[in-house]
Amino acid sequence: MQMMFIPKKEVFEKAIDEVINSSKYIHLQEKENIWEKFKIFDKGLEREHTYSHMSSSGSQSIFLIIAFIVLGILLYHVFSVKKDENTNKKEIYGEEIDEATTYELLCTKAKTFEENNNYKEAIRYYFISILFLMNEKSLCFLDDTKTNDEILKELKIKKFKEVQLFKNAGDYFYYIWYGNKPVMKDRFMYYKKTVNDLFLEVQNYHEE
Repeated sequence: MQMMFIPKKEVFEKAIDEVINSSKYIHLQEKENIWEKFKIFDKGLEREHTYSHMSSSGSQSIFLIIAFIVLGILLYHVFSVKKDENTNKKEIYGEEIDEATTYELLCTKAKTFEENNNYKEAIRYYFISILFLMNEKSLCFLDDTKTNDEILKELKIKKFKEVQLFKNAGDYFYYIWYGNKPVMKDRFMYYKKTVNDLFLEVQNYHEE
Protein backbone atom coordinates (compact mmCIF):
# COMPACT_ATOMS: atom_id res chain seq x y z
CA MET A 1 0.00 0.00 0.00
CA GLN A 2 1.48 3.32 -1.08
CA MET A 3 1.62 5.88 1.67
CA MET A 4 0.60 9.48 0.92
CA PHE A 5 2.42 12.21 2.75
CA ILE A 6 0.35 15.17 3.86
CA PRO A 7 2.07 18.55 4.02
CA LYS A 8 2.69 19.84 7.52
CA LYS A 9 0.34 22.80 7.13
CA GLU A 10 -2.53 20.56 6.03
CA VAL A 11 -1.90 18.24 8.98
CA PHE A 12 -2.08 21.22 11.33
CA GLU A 13 -5.31 22.48 9.74
CA LYS A 14 -6.88 18.99 9.93
CA ALA A 15 -6.00 18.67 13.63
CA ILE A 16 -7.58 22.05 14.41
CA ASP A 17 -10.77 21.09 12.54
CA GLU A 18 -11.04 17.79 14.43
CA VAL A 19 -10.69 19.56 17.78
CA ILE A 20 -13.32 22.18 16.95
CA ASN A 21 -15.77 19.62 15.55
CA SER A 22 -15.44 17.23 18.54
CA SER A 23 -18.27 16.97 21.06
CA LYS A 24 -16.06 18.46 23.71
CA TYR A 25 -15.92 21.79 21.84
CA ILE A 26 -19.39 21.63 20.16
CA HIS A 27 -20.30 25.00 21.68
CA LEU A 28 -17.65 26.69 19.50
CA GLN A 29 -19.43 25.67 16.29
CA GLU A 30 -22.16 28.24 16.89
CA LYS A 31 -19.62 31.02 17.01
CA GLU A 32 -17.21 32.29 14.36
CA ASN A 33 -14.88 29.58 13.22
CA ILE A 34 -11.63 30.06 15.17
CA TRP A 35 -9.56 28.49 12.44
CA GLU A 36 -10.91 30.94 9.84
CA LYS A 37 -9.96 33.77 12.16
CA PHE A 38 -6.51 32.28 12.63
CA LYS A 39 -6.05 31.90 8.84
CA ILE A 40 -7.10 35.52 8.26
CA PHE A 41 -4.67 36.65 10.96
CA ASP A 42 -1.92 34.49 9.45
CA LYS A 43 -2.47 35.95 5.98
CA GLY A 44 -2.51 39.43 7.47
CA LEU A 45 0.88 38.80 9.05
CA GLU A 46 2.23 37.51 5.74
CA ARG A 47 0.96 40.58 3.90
CA GLU A 48 2.34 42.87 6.58
CA HIS A 49 5.74 41.16 6.43
CA THR A 50 5.77 41.34 2.66
CA TYR A 51 4.69 44.97 2.64
CA SER A 52 7.22 45.81 5.36
CA HIS A 53 9.98 44.11 3.37
CA MET A 54 8.93 45.83 0.16
CA SER A 55 8.58 49.15 1.93
CA SER A 56 12.03 48.81 3.47
CA SER A 57 13.57 47.80 0.15
CA GLY A 58 11.73 50.60 -1.61
CA SER A 59 12.90 53.17 0.95
CA GLN A 60 16.49 52.01 0.55
CA SER A 61 16.22 52.22 -3.24
CA ILE A 62 14.74 55.72 -3.11
CA PHE A 63 17.45 56.82 -0.66
CA LEU A 64 20.20 55.46 -2.93
CA ILE A 65 18.67 57.16 -5.98
CA ILE A 66 18.49 60.51 -4.16
CA ALA A 67 22.06 60.08 -2.89
CA PHE A 68 23.32 59.40 -6.42
CA ILE A 69 21.42 62.41 -7.78
CA VAL A 70 22.84 64.72 -5.08
CA LEU A 71 26.34 63.32 -5.63
CA GLY A 72 25.97 63.81 -9.38
CA ILE A 73 24.88 67.44 -8.92
CA LEU A 74 27.80 68.13 -6.58
CA LEU A 75 30.33 66.57 -8.97
CA TYR A 76 28.85 68.50 -11.90
CA HIS A 77 29.05 71.73 -9.93
CA VAL A 78 32.66 71.12 -8.85
CA PHE A 79 33.84 70.24 -12.36
CA SER A 80 31.88 73.15 -13.88
CA VAL A 81 33.50 75.61 -11.49
CA LYS A 82 36.93 74.20 -12.25
CA LYS A 83 36.25 74.32 -15.96
CA ASP A 84 35.12 77.95 -15.70
CA GLU A 85 38.17 78.84 -13.64
CA ASN A 86 40.48 77.19 -16.14
CA THR A 87 38.69 78.88 -19.02
CA ASN A 88 39.03 82.34 -17.45
CA LYS A 89 42.71 81.88 -16.59
CA LYS A 90 45.65 82.11 -18.96
CA GLU A 91 49.35 82.01 -18.36
CA ILE A 92 51.41 84.38 -20.51
CA TYR A 93 55.18 84.14 -20.15
CA GLY A 94 54.87 82.83 -16.59
CA GLU A 95 52.26 85.36 -15.48
CA GLU A 96 48.73 84.17 -14.64
CA ILE A 97 46.10 86.31 -16.34
CA ASP A 98 42.57 86.17 -14.94
CA GLU A 99 39.51 88.40 -14.50
CA ALA A 100 41.27 90.40 -11.77
CA THR A 101 44.23 91.27 -14.01
CA THR A 102 44.39 94.82 -15.39
CA TYR A 103 46.78 96.73 -17.58
CA GLU A 104 47.51 99.11 -14.68
CA LEU A 105 48.30 96.20 -12.34
CA LEU A 106 50.83 94.74 -14.77
CA CYS A 107 52.48 98.15 -15.26
CA THR A 108 52.68 98.63 -11.49
CA LYS A 109 54.51 95.31 -11.16
CA ALA A 110 56.89 96.34 -13.96
CA LYS A 111 57.65 99.64 -12.20
CA THR A 112 58.27 97.85 -8.89
CA PHE A 113 60.90 95.62 -10.51
CA GLU A 114 62.35 98.67 -12.29
CA GLU A 115 62.76 100.51 -8.98
CA ASN A 116 64.56 97.47 -7.57
CA ASN A 117 66.90 97.44 -10.60
CA ASN A 118 65.52 94.07 -11.71
CA TYR A 119 65.34 95.16 -15.34
CA LYS A 120 64.85 91.71 -16.75
CA GLU A 121 61.60 91.16 -14.82
CA ALA A 122 60.53 94.74 -15.54
CA ILE A 123 60.90 94.10 -19.30
CA ARG A 124 58.84 90.91 -18.98
CA TYR A 125 55.97 92.71 -17.22
CA TYR A 126 56.05 95.63 -19.65
CA PHE A 127 55.82 93.24 -22.58
CA ILE A 128 52.96 91.27 -20.98
CA SER A 129 51.12 94.53 -20.26
CA ILE A 130 51.46 95.47 -23.96
CA LEU A 131 49.94 92.13 -24.96
CA PHE A 132 47.15 92.58 -22.41
CA LEU A 133 46.34 96.06 -23.72
CA MET A 134 46.33 94.80 -27.32
CA ASN A 135 43.90 92.11 -26.22
CA GLU A 136 41.58 94.77 -24.76
CA LYS A 137 41.75 96.68 -28.03
CA SER A 138 41.02 93.48 -30.00
CA LEU A 139 44.35 93.85 -31.78
CA CYS A 140 45.66 90.47 -30.72
CA PHE A 141 43.95 87.96 -28.45
CA LEU A 142 45.94 86.48 -25.57
CA ASP A 143 47.22 82.99 -26.18
CA ASP A 144 50.14 81.38 -24.38
CA THR A 145 50.99 79.31 -27.48
CA LYS A 146 51.25 82.30 -29.85
CA THR A 147 54.66 83.15 -31.25
CA ASN A 148 55.94 86.64 -31.94
CA ASP A 149 55.61 86.08 -35.70
CA GLU A 150 51.97 85.00 -35.32
CA ILE A 151 51.21 88.16 -33.35
CA LEU A 152 52.86 90.28 -36.06
CA LYS A 153 50.64 88.67 -38.71
CA GLU A 154 47.53 89.53 -36.67
CA LEU A 155 48.68 93.13 -36.27
CA LYS A 156 49.18 93.45 -40.01
CA ILE A 157 45.70 92.04 -40.66
CA LYS A 158 44.30 94.61 -38.20
CA LYS A 159 46.26 97.35 -40.06
CA PHE A 160 48.13 98.40 -36.95
CA LYS A 161 50.49 101.25 -37.92
CA GLU A 162 53.40 100.45 -35.62
CA VAL A 163 53.99 96.78 -36.41
CA GLN A 164 57.76 97.39 -36.52
CA LEU A 165 57.65 99.02 -33.09
CA PHE A 166 56.03 95.90 -31.63
CA LYS A 167 58.57 93.70 -33.45
CA ASN A 168 61.44 95.62 -31.84
CA ALA A 169 59.90 95.28 -28.36
CA GLY A 170 59.10 91.60 -28.89
CA ASP A 171 62.48 90.68 -30.34
CA TYR A 172 64.36 92.28 -27.46
CA PHE A 173 62.13 90.58 -24.89
CA TYR A 174 62.77 87.18 -26.51
CA TYR A 175 66.48 87.95 -26.67
CA ILE A 176 66.95 88.75 -22.99
CA TRP A 177 64.33 86.35 -21.59
CA TYR A 178 64.98 83.14 -23.50
CA GLY A 179 68.63 83.96 -24.12
CA ASN A 180 69.05 84.64 -20.39
CA LYS A 181 70.95 87.82 -21.13
CA PRO A 182 71.78 90.52 -18.55
CA VAL A 183 70.15 93.92 -18.98
CA MET A 184 72.04 97.16 -18.47
CA LYS A 185 70.21 100.28 -17.31
CA ASP A 186 70.85 102.29 -20.48
CA ARG A 187 69.52 99.44 -22.63
CA PHE A 188 66.50 99.13 -20.40
CA MET A 189 65.72 102.84 -20.67
CA TYR A 190 65.79 102.57 -24.45
CA TYR A 191 63.43 99.57 -24.23
CA LYS A 192 61.09 101.47 -21.91
CA LYS A 193 60.89 104.38 -24.39
CA THR A 194 59.98 101.91 -27.15
CA VAL A 195 57.31 100.39 -24.90
CA ASN A 196 55.85 103.80 -24.01
CA ASP A 197 55.56 104.74 -27.70
CA LEU A 198 53.91 101.39 -28.33
CA PHE A 199 51.45 101.96 -25.46
CA LEU A 200 50.33 105.24 -27.01
CA GLU A 201 49.81 103.65 -30.42
CA VAL A 202 47.79 100.75 -28.95
CA GLN A 203 45.64 103.07 -26.83
CA ASN A 204 44.87 105.25 -29.84
CA TYR A 205 44.07 102.32 -32.08
CA HIS A 206 40.54 102.10 -33.50
CA GLU A 207 39.56 99.13 -35.62
CA GLU A 208 38.57 100.19 -39.14
